[in-house]
Amino acid sequence: MFMPLQRILGRALFVLFLALNLTTFASANPQNPTAKAGKYAVELRIPEGGIYAEETIDIEFRLTDTTDNDPVLGAAGVIRATALATITMPAMPGMPSQKPKIHSEGVPGDYGIECYFPHGGEYKVDLTLTVPGDPKPFNVMFKVSVNDAEALKNRKPRPKPYYVEQVDAPNAKAGEPTPLKLVIRETKTKALVKQFDEAHTKLFHLIIVSRDLGWFAHEHPEAQEEGVFTTSVTFPAGGEYRLFADVAPKGAGSQVLGTSLKVKGSAPTWDTNLKPTPTTLEIEGVKATFLPQEKSLPIGKTTALTFRLSDVGTGKPVTDLEPYLGAYGHLMIIHQDGQTFVHSHPMEDEAGVAQSKSGSVTFNSRFPKPGIYKAWGQFQRSGKVITTPFVLEVKGVTK
Repeated sequence: MFMPLQRILGRALFVLFLALNLTTFASANPQNPTAKAGKYAVELRIPEGGIYAEETIDIEFRLTDTTDNDPVLGAAGVIRATALATITMPAMPGMPSQKPKIHSEGVPGDYGIECYFPHGGEYKVDLTLTVPGDPKPFNVMFKVSVNDAEALKNRKPRPKPYYVEQVDAPNAKAGEPTPLKLVIRETKTKALVKQFDEAHTKLFHLIIVSRDLGWFAHEHPEAQEEGVFTTSVTFPAGGEYRLFADVAPKGAGSQVLGTSLKVKGSAPTWDTNLKPTPTTLEIEGVKATFLPQEKSLPIGKTTALTFRLSDVGTGKPVTDLEPYLGAYGHLMIIHQDGQTFVHSHPMEDEAGVAQSKSGSVTFNSRFPKPGIYKAWGQFQRSGKVITTPFVLEVKGVTK
């Protein structure tokens, strides 16, 4: 029985259409990495133009069976595979992992990972795949480079997947306890987020700074019913304050979400002129020296920042640091614009812990753009938290 000519032509055109589209997509970025596991190959497709922090983005991958190879279309795409993904950032230990949703695309064998990257830098994408008829799952890993949000040009940034909202915005007055009620909502649906992953022993880290960066607080609102978090803050002076909610909605990874609050009252008594400070200070019986790894701090590149701590009385290194919120140090860095925020922790492997216990605590940090930044290092000693503030100017050459 012969196939009608119309059907033959239709099938040929369909095959040609698929071939052209697959070829075009695959060749759009020659840097697409490919990983192999047995007879299967996985190609991660980096979006043309790159990946940028602080926006939701789909990253596609193609799963093929290399033993089923068509001379025109290449290896056959594997359909109905079960795929699980975990995204981590090795340079930022302690940051909750992301377990994004994965969906099938329109082309057999193509899948999409719904990603969000809170900071620029290098991330690790681990995929666990199970193919129908082959019950044993296999794993592949990719490293992806993410550009800083500030590097985005010629298009508006996509919205963040979540935002923080102040419930019953308070009539805040300086010198008086101000109750804060905060919730996290999904940007698309406005739905209230009720489940969170823990990050360094807490569900919610709230960083509060005055707009001039002269005043700082690190609070931990308590979870109430229906996804509401509450705390009370006494603001020292009138003016605008920036609130940064550092949270991890269940499976979504770390999110840093900002909002503002106006406080009534007299003007600050502290120096509101933000300018670079000496690299050594003494506070709470500790001498802290701020030591960047690179003389000229780079822009758009992960770099090491070290705090060398010694006892003011003895001059010897501080060797009795205690874990604070599950880490031997916390570092918060905020740009003078009051928008750009980085929360970092020291390495938690054996070498990193040993270094921290010797009085030298190193953080991996990143400066997305030039300007003046204020950095607060926090350490615990004898049950007391010590906060060491430094102001630095970043002029470095973009990577």
